[in-house]
Amino acid sequence: MRGPIDYIVVGFPGNNFKGEALGELAAEVEKGTIGVLDLAVISKDEEGNVTEVELTDQAGIADILPIDTSRGLITEEDVEEVANVLDENCSAGLLIIEHLWAKGLKQAILNADGVLLAEGRIHPEAYAELTEKGGE
Repeated sequence: MRGPIDYIVVGFPGNNFKGEALGELAAEVEKGTIGVLDLAVISKDEEGNVTEVELTDQAGIADILPIDTSRGLITEEDVEEVANVLDENCSAGLLIIEHLWAKGLKQAILNADGVLLAEGRIHPEAYAELTEKGGE
């Protein structure tokens, strides 16, 4: 059984990806909170040329975040979609993650004959805005 699976696209203006995020991502993988099912790094230069950076091309990434990208979950079409929204001189990380923390909860819900009726996400910024309005 799998936990919930999400995709996340994170942009880095000015192609200033420093790698700190990979360390935090690796820490969560190590804790068993999430699993990384696939990851792509997409870069657009000042002329608009797009490059998908292979993880093996990035010194040390495979050591920090050992994942098997051979599953091919991220397709060329996915890379093109991300590239289309990137500004020039920007990079993006496209991740597919599994929420491992939720597997036990999912099993308990299934054991109780529960069914998913809806799902969604409220981002922290939106939550802060909602709570500010509610407190007025």
